[in-house]
Amino acid sequence: MKIHILRILSFIFLIFLTLSFIIPLRKNIQLDLSPIEFPYYFLVLGRDENIESSTRTDVIILGGIDKGKIIFLPIPRDLLISIDQSERRINSVYEIYGIDRLKEEVEKLSGVQISDYIIFDYSIFKSIGDLFAPIDIYIESDMSYSDYHQNLHIDFKKGYNKLNGEELLYYVRYRDTSGDLGRMERQKNAVLALLDEVQSAGINKLLEAINIGLSDTINSFEIQDLLFLYNQAKDAQMEFISFPYLIKDSYVVADESKIPQIQYKLKTFETYSDQSNDKPKILITKNFSSKLYNFYTYVFDVWKKPGYQIKVLDETFDGLSDQYSYVFFRNVEEETKEKIKADLKETFGTNFIEIEDKYKYFQLIDFISENLIDPTDYDALVVLNERW
Repeated sequence: MKIHILRILSFIFLIFLTLSFIIPLRKNIQLDLSPIEFPYYFLVLGRDENIESSTRTDVIILGGIDKGKIIFLPIPRDLLISIDQSERRINSVYEIYGIDRLKEEVEKLSGVQISDYIIFDYSIFKSIGDLFAPIDIYIESDMSYSDYHQNLHIDFKKGYNKLNGEELLYYVRYRDTSGDLGRMERQKNAVLALLDEVQSAGINKLLEAINIGLSDTINSFEIQDLLFLYNQAKDAQMEFISFPYLIKDSYVVADESKIPQIQYKLKTFETYSDQSNDKPKILITKNFSSKLYNFYTYVFDVWKKPGYQIKVLDETFDGLSDQYSYVFFRNVEEETKEKIKADLKETFGTNFIEIEDKYKYFQLIDFISENLIDPTDYDALVVLNERW
């Protein structure tokens, strides 16, 4: 979690760095503020093209502004999504399909409409660093590293160092034993040092910095929009919320049972109040093994029935025949049973056999418990066969 927060902070600082270039110009340049509608949502993407010659967006952050609040939602870069009938990590969408498709996928996850975006590359540290050089950076321990593949050569000594733009870029890209955590901390330090330089900069440098900030990034912002947003957000309360995910077979997948809470928070900027206690809760697992598709993704792609709380266990239960699909009920009224069975049949295209065998029931309970899920939380336990 700390890694995610540091990653967020580093790129949020870059946004506010760009804003800080612009704000001092208000006394010199008259701009009509844009009438932006709230709530307002934007996407922050970070990439490093020098790593493996890739343009993958390894930082994906959804931001929202409204009611005197700013909400930031980091989305795991390895999140598995279904796109064009195949599964891929979300950090590859921009590289393959472009920004519009990535916005669309994030909108599906979040339930909100994204107005603008900004994409940073690490090279911005060099451009802005050269403009304000030398940049004072305190280095906590000697840094020495060479990577001929990346043309990266670092030799910094412990203590205060005065860095030019290229050296500042090397500093933020340096990796040590602390991994991404240390790298994000250095990015934050570099941005704070640049902010210090901005505060004492003259008008000519500020104008040049604006050009760098808006031209050396890929973005959809207008200067007047940034000014307007800055006025709305400068005193806002900042909040970070966590994207709900699960680790399944080494894959990162969305925890669909908690997605409604995130969407509620993003839309209302209020704390989620769970009004779903009366909704039937269903746990779905399977009685077959296959590596051809992701069971979790399949279930949530086809489940369209409202009024349920659904959880998927992507594990194989071998206590029943794989020729049929089954459902176990716990203290459910007959009318609710029939509705659940009808909705299951319509969703998956097969009849479900209701099992009342206590031995089989407790086998399934043990299986679910072994996967760290409390089966007593659910009204119906479903075992799906392979005949989709």
